[in-house]
Amino acid sequence: MSLEDRYVTPTPEGVSMDVVLAGIGSRFMAYVIDSILLVIVLVIVNIALFDGFSSNSRSDKILTDGLSLLSFVLIFVGYFVICEMLWSGRSIGKRAAGIRVISATGAAEGFWSVLLRNVARLIDFLPVFYIVGSICILASANNQRIGDMLANTIVIRERHAADRVPAVSTSDAQQSWTTPVYGTAPSWNGPVLPDALATWDVSMVSDAEIALIRQFLSRRWEYNSESRQRLAAQLKERIESRVAGANGEMAPEEFLFSVSKVKAARQ
Repeated sequence: MSLEDRYVTPTPEGVSMDVVLAGIGSRFMAYVIDSILLVIVLVIVNIALFDGFSSNSRSDKILTDGLSLLSFVLIFVGYFVICEMLWSGRSIGKRAAGIRVISATGAAEGFWSVLLRNVARLIDFLPVFYIVGSICILASANNQRIGDMLANTIVIRERHAADRVPAVSTSDAQQSWTTPVYGTAPSWNGPVLPDALATWDVSMVSDAEIALIRQFLSRRWEYNSESRQRLAAQLKERIESRVAGANGEMAPEEFLFSVSKVKAARQ
């Protein structure tokens, strides 16, 4: 029995995505880190904008207060939008806490969902220190604040690095490939294939199937171990008969990466 909050949903690849939802503790940790950075930036911006400006007139005070509020909103929202777009759903605080935002469908966030969830952050922040957002996270089934509900997103815990490294094998084929970093599609740009793969014929594997393989390999850390192994085995079974010269004893993920490597090297 697991005490972790989990989220399960079908994915386009035909298997259920089973991920661990980030709890309020890890999200609060990310918020504290991001808030410290935002306070530093806001102080610097306000000093740059208003240093040396002094006026006792009511109109000037209203202007400076308005500009200060505008800079707060733009920086507060813009920081999270830029970070989540550049780092696949992560801010600096989320990276440190080992969590990230994804669409509830299992895909990466799009721009509009990123913008919507972070504009709604201004509501979640009320009245102070994310009290509204925290209540929503505790009360919702999928640990979602208002912004997540509006944008149809969830915040998940990422796998630890130790879970991402495959066991070392002495086979020549496994020594010829490396595990790509999380969130990147594997590719092969080497001029010559390793001997173990040089005789493979992948001409019968379609471009659509190669795209499916690469999509799985780039997103495999989002699945739990059981779902990941099952999907890899299904993909291997689907295309193995059309790969001539392949070593049938290869582990499914190693086989899929090798097929992608061979296809890329011969295009």
